Amino acid sequence: MRLNKLIYLVATIAASASLADPLAEMSGSWHGSGWARETQKAPKETVRCKITNTYNYGAQILTLEGRCIVPGRRLKISGIISATEGSDRITGRWSNPTGLVSVPIVGIKRNGIVAFNFSATNPITGRKQSQNVEWRISNDSLRLRSSNRVDPTIMMSDISFGR
Repeated sequence: MRLNKLIYLVATIAASASLADPLAEMSGSWHGSGWARETQKAPKETVRCKITNTYNYGAQILTLEGRCIVPGRRLKISGIISATEGSDRITGRWSNPTGLVSVPIVGIKRNGIVAFNFSATNPITGRKQSQNVEWRISNDSLRLRSSNRVDPTIMMSDISFGR
């Protein structure tokens, strides 16, 4: 009888872990480093970031605020991501540090991943930017990767965070 209870407990914990909400898991203070580039032909620049994510459980909304430093400048990064009740769908707004204003996003959340895309015109340069963005959460690590939406083989950023 004890073995059956133990098996049930392990199965329940495993099911709970797989159903965990990645938006809720992203909550907290994070610091990270990696690289990013402004355009697909620009060189990779070293980047360091500090972000604070706040999750509202009742509303299922993650709010992200932070700063990134690249050689010679400081950049603001922010966003708000809302989950749709009963589905993997997310919507929200994203402010990319490359000079874009806040733009709408649409995406999904599942299995430790929050993924979305955006398209906007940079108000300073007039260049259109379209990216796929992926946040991957695993234990106490968080990884942000983005790629060019037209050609996803062109990586635009890769930043790893820890608590």
